Amino acid sequence: MLTPLHDIFSALPVFALVLFRVSGLMLTAPVFGSQMIPRRVRIAMMMTMAAIMFPIVNAHAPAHIGLGSVVVGGVSEMMIGATIGLALTIFIMGAEVAGRTAGQQAGLSIGQIADPTSGQQVSTLGALYTIVLTVLFLVIGGHRAMMAALLDTYSAVPLLSYQFSDSMVVLLVEMLTAAFVLGVRVGAPIIVAVFLSGVALGFLSRTMPQLNILSVGFTLRLLVALAIAGVALTASGDMLVHSAFQALAMVRESFGLDPGLTWLAT
Repeated sequence: MLTPLHDIFSALPVFALVLFRVSGLMLTAPVFGSQMIPRRVRIAMMMTMAAIMFPIVNAHAPAHIGLGSVVVGGVSEMMIGATIGLALTIFIMGAEVAGRTAGQQAGLSIGQIADPTSGQQVSTLGALYTIVLTVLFLVIGGHRAMMAALLDTYSAVPLLSYQFSDSMVVLLVEMLTAAFVLGVRVGAPIIVAVFLSGVALGFLSRTMPQLNILSVGFTLRLLVALAIAGVALTASGDMLVHSAFQALAMVRESFGLDPGLTWLAT
């Protein structure tokens, strides 16, 4: 009985380090880091994922890890997981950029709603686009690819071997750029349509001065924005899928991993 008990206590530092890296991801990742998930459920998910990864990581873990190494190394381990989760969360925020930009042009920015995932006030179109992109991310298996990337980081960055480099900063900057580009591409159809409707109403007001352009224009711009939003979301499905695959590939490439994601369901 002493030998198995000794093995358990000797494996606790490795399990703690694995839990740190998993916790960093689960606290910042899309869906998993949502405030809608109860705290106890999130803790249970962290423990479960750490227990699943532990046998794989423990086979190549350093021997005789002390308490000091766990405390100091836990910060870097959590930073690795948090970087992956934060990068993908920034990518999802590109949908909010699209909805907020288009909503301001269409006059929808006046009505704000509470986003249950973040607890913040967001625009109506922003919440719609965010929900659509999040569901699409789950449908293509993004959550599985995210956990696979975390597990694969142990081959590129073993336990207690992380050294700070600019690769993580570059990843976050590139993801911010990708999110902004995605927001512009998704919101552009509504912005262009609202602009053209405003130009048409301007010409119409010149020919019909008795027309109340303010009341009619607001309703027309709102209807045009909602109609184009429905068409644009339907037509941009392939573009959103491709952008999600690119975001996942960027995360893997930042850690020197193979960016191939051919096993995902499309």
